[in-house]
Amino acid sequence: MSSLYPTSLFHFTSKEALYAILKSTFRVSYAREKIYAPNSTREFAVPMVSFCDIKMADLKYFIEKDYGNFGIGLTKDWANRMSLNPVMYVNQHCDVADRFNDGLRSVYATLGHKSNEMTYRNRGYHNLMNTYRYMKNYEGDLIRENGTTPNYRFADEREWRYVPAFETENVEPFVPISRIDTRAKKQSYNNRIRHLNLSFQPDDIKYLIVEKDDDILDLIEHLNVAKEIFDSDTKKRLTSRIITLEQIINDF
Repeated sequence: MSSLYPTSLFHFTSKEALYAILKSTFRVSYAREKIYAPNSTREFAVPMVSFCDIKMADLKYFIEKDYGNFGIGLTKDWANRMSLNPVMYVNQHCDVADRFNDGLRSVYATLGHKSNEMTYRNRGYHNLMNTYRYMKNYEGDLIRENGTTPNYRFADEREWRYVPAFETENVEPFVPISRIDTRAKKQSYNNRIRHLNLSFQPDDIKYLIVEKDDDILDLIEHLNVAKEIFDSDTKKRLTSRIITLEQIINDF
């Protein structure tokens, strides 16, 4: 049966970052989020790796948002094995997020007689906070280093996230924005989780995307060096999955 959704998830980034992913694996990093609701706003940061659930023919519209012109597409079977989950989009003009915030405050108030450490360790509190790590506004301002796009429809990205388990040792699963609101603070937090990664195997890769034809040979050479432990047949299969951004824009 046909579907509106592809059988792959895509991650777009820079050339250097793609090469680093292929040399080792995905590195988890903190992403800052801001959830608007009619009567409340919540800002925070969550450790994650993000992907988009978009068919090849529609990728050109996603790439225009300056996420990078190099990418990797991995199977949804891999995504399921690694416990990725689609983002839950909420309308900032609906009271869903407001009510969720009220629920969090109620749980916190109920636990108020306990120490902060006991509150932090409460399983019910964990479950609510964990849900927040998969929430995003349906529409809002897209803030990038080169400017802001107002009324950007985040839901068009059909985002999936890998988020480490809430109880992962020595990892803060939910960071208040005041502690990570500058580039230096964010880098400090990312340094603390350098040991976290999201691994994959060659057969999990369906596509490797480069910007143009001139980049294909460079990527093949990188695969030969970075994946020297792979046998020649494995590396040939990987090179056969290379496609260019020019092909996506012009032919799909």
